[in-house]
Parts: sequence; C-alpha cells; structure tokens
Amino acid sequence: MSAAHGVYILTLGCPKNDADSQALAAKLRASGVEVLQHPEGASHVLLNTCGFIEDAREESINAVLSAAHGFAQAEILVMGCLVERYREDLTAELPEVGGWYGLRDVPQLHKRLVEEVAGSNLDAGALEHSPVVSAPPRSFAYIKISDGCDHLCSFCAIPQIKGPYRPVPTEEILENVRREIGEGVRELVLVGQDTAIWECGDLELLDLVDIVAADDRVARVRLMYLQPEHVGPRLLESMAVHRKLCRYLDIPFQHAGRSVLSRMGRAGDAASYLALLERARDLMPDVSLRSTFLVGFPGETDDDVDELLRFIAEAGFEHAGVFAYSPEEGTRAALLAHRVPEAVVRERLGVVAGAISDAAERAVAERVGDLADVLVDRFDDDEGPEGTYAVARTRGQAPEVDGVTFLVGSRPRGVRVGDTTRVLLTESIGYDLVATPIDVTGGGSCD
Repeated sequence: MSAAHGVYILTLGCPKNDADSQALAAKLRASGVEVLQHPEGASHVLLNTCGFIEDAREESINAVLSAAHGFAQAEILVMGCLVERYREDLTAELPEVGGWYGLRDVPQLHKRLVEEVAGSNLDAGALEHSPVVSAPPRSFAYIKISDGCDHLCSFCAIPQIKGPYRPVPTEEILENVRREIGEGVRELVLVGQDTAIWECGDLELLDLVDIVAADDRVARVRLMYLQPEHVGPRLLESMAVHRKLCRYLDIPFQHAGRSVLSRMGRAGDAASYLALLERARDLMPDVSLRSTFLVGFPGETDDDVDELLRFIAEAGFEHAGVFAYSPEEGTRAALLAHRVPEAVVRERLGVVAGAISDAAERAVAERVGDLADVLVDRFDDDEGPEGTYAVARTRGQAPEVDGVTFLVGSRPRGVRVGDTTRVLLTESIGYDLVATPIDVTGGGSCD
C-alpha cells in the first residue's frame, strides 16, 4: 500500500447517508485527515452503503467490488446500513475489504482513519494541534435530526436496521449546523425517517427550524421525509409564512390504492392525500411537491395501479420516484400471498415512471415565466444548454434528487458558490429549468 495521505468517501443511498458521510468527513478534516474529492491515489477508500432494498444492496456490493479491484493502492473500508444488516455474510464473502463498520461503529472508524492517515494518537493534545483541512465549497448540507422509525410499515426493514425512532439531540444538531455554516454552506436540509415528529425536551420541529434559520448566513432551510399523517395545519401554515423555510413538501405517499396502503400498514388513500395537497396549495400556491411510490406490492391489482396513475396525474408532483417492491427478510410483507409476477412488476414500474415523468414535466413547465431566487451550486457545468455558466436550484428543487436550474448569459461579477441570484425562468427541459439572472444578492435570504 502507498504512503497514507488521504481518504475518499463514496456515499450510496439516501440523503441520510449523505448526512452521516458529511459529519464523518468534517470530523476527519478537523483531526488532520485530508478527505479527497477523487479516489485516485487515496490511501483509504470508504464506502457508506445502503441495505434498504435488493437493488440498493446490489448497487452497494457492486461498488465495493469495483473499489476493491479498481484501487489496489487503497485500503477498502465499508460502513452503513448494509454492514449493519449483513456483516457476518459480507465478512466471509469479501475478504478483500479491510474493515466493516456498522451504524454504531463510526467512532472506531474515525479513530482508525486518524491513526492510519493522520498518524495521531488521538490524545487531546494531538487533536488540538492537528491541522484543519479545508472542505471544498458547497452550497448545501444534509443535517440528520432523527434516526430509526416506529412506523413498522409491512414492507420496510428500516426498523430492523436502525431500531426505533430517536431524535438527534438539539445540541448535536446545532453543532453540525455551526460546522456546516462555518464551511460556507447556505442551505440546510433537515433529514430523518420522519422529520415532522422531531422533538427534544421542550423543542419541536418548528422551534428547531427557527433556531437553525436565525443565523444570517443561512439562506434556506428545507425539510425532507415528511410522513403524510404528520403534515398538519401548523406545519403548513408556518411553511407558508416563514422567510427561510422552503415551500417544499417531500411526502413519501408510497401508493394511492386504499387496499394496498392498508396491507402496507399505512393510513390514508388517494382522496385524503389529495385533500392534504389541496390544503397545502390553498396556503402556498407555489409549493413544490416530491414523493416516492412503490409498485408490485403483494395483492396489487391493475385497478390499484390505475388509481395510483390517476392520483399522480391530479397531484401535480414536480419530482417523484418509483421503486419495485422488494420482499425484505424479516418484514411482514415478505410472508404475504398473492405475489405479483416480476415481469408484471417491471411493466408497472415503467408505466408509473412514465406517468411521473409526464406529470412532472407539465408541472415544471408551469414555472416558466416566474421570477425566482436560486442558490448557485457550481460553475462551468457542461450539462446545460449553450451559454450555461452555472448550475443552481430554486427553493422548489432539492439538491441531488430533483431537477436543477441552468443559468445562462453573462456571469455576474463576483458571484460564488452559495450566492443567491434573482432570475427569470425562461425555459423548461424535462425536470430542469433555464433562467436568466436579474441581480445578485450574495448574502441575503431567498424570499
């Protein structure tokens, strides 16, 4: 192995994994460990994995194998949900991996990396005098505010992997917030299995939002993973008037057929969900909607799928994802009869994905002609149309999972990653928007 000089972290799965990776990376940098942006030449390659469904497990295992064969110079380490769920099997089958770290093993992982990469003995004096390695500029950061889940949906293995719901303590959240703001982050994305129910001591979610948003350097606060039964009037009313809280609802409805939802162990149906969205739009006509859906659940019929398609057409989602049902070991749904044939599941997946795409493109196109405040994520991107000089996001576009806004024209002088820019939305391209800047407000909020 080559001389130790840096760690590369590859994150798979959801933004909650991103939050864990970001927090670990910050601690490593504070301990004098360089966290690299590319794996070439890294002494350690760390993969933060997902073990939620079969497709995610396959992706994680393939990534581990690719890293082991592609970066012979590096020590391959693996952390995350996949390890928590299948550590014994993985250890036996993948001897090329140098260490497996479950969800509770992050302190040991941090200690090992500091000792092997930074050469520290981890005593207080060594940490105090370790050089702080700067992070590259980022406009946003994920902040985990809870972990685990009490919902016990019949298809979901999260409670097995992560245990019951537990809030991240307020001071730990604020420590992460202060660190990210100090590194130049302007948008804070609060994530958890159900962010809407966070409370700690005398504080509830909206109190936390106010505290987090109080710093003048914070331009936006975004909530993700709001379970529908917990999106109540108070949350919607606050979102409608809060100066920094994005008018953005990320609600994983999972389905719209009442019988399917009942077997999933979830409340609600298409009518109640549409009523919720109508209440949101009454308060916030410009609200942006994201959701996720699951097709092929045991007992799902063509009529159930038709109901889901009608719901998608009526709801007006700008962003949504759809997944094929995966029978997870240890879940109640894995024991259900009337399994949908795999070929039918794949066919339904394509039909629903197409409906989502059509509905989203219509919803995004309706934004054309609006004025918006966008947050600059990066420059010199070649993905957009001719004349693109930056990639940014409106308040209705969450990082990494939604569309983006391409800024075209002449780059305003002095604009940087994390600045907010007033734009005119001039065109839609699928899920994405094209915009022309009007002015720049580098330190302001996104009103």
